[in-house]
Amino acid sequence: MKRFLFIAFISLSFSSFSQSYDDLDSYYIDEVYKKIDLDYGSLDEDGRGIGYVYVKTEIDNGTYEITLEDGDGDLYEIRGTNLYITFRGYFGYAGYGEDCILEVTYLSSKVYKLE
Repeated sequence: MKRFLFIAFISLSFSSFSQSYDDLDSYYIDEVYKKIDLDYGSLDEDGRGIGYVYVKTEIDNGTYEITLEDGDGDLYEIRGTNLYITFRGYFGYAGYGEDCILEVTYLSSKVYKLE
């Protein structure tokens, strides 16, 4: 009996520490891109100089504390990385920094704005 109570207590302890983001605004991620710098003198298809490209990539499953910043076009930069994301819908203005939680799962990924 003591062993059962101990296991039940551990289960309740872990579940009480799990994070809930239900009260935060959430946004579904459409795609994740990696910015790759190109060699000097690289050209685009029209023959104009180009310094970098964005290549579709994936992020490992997990929960990350990030800061998003506005990037080129519809891209949002994850500060301190070479990773950029786009959203399925409207995210809004991130400016020079919007603190967020990035939750990456196999089926879908979301960003939660911390306010």
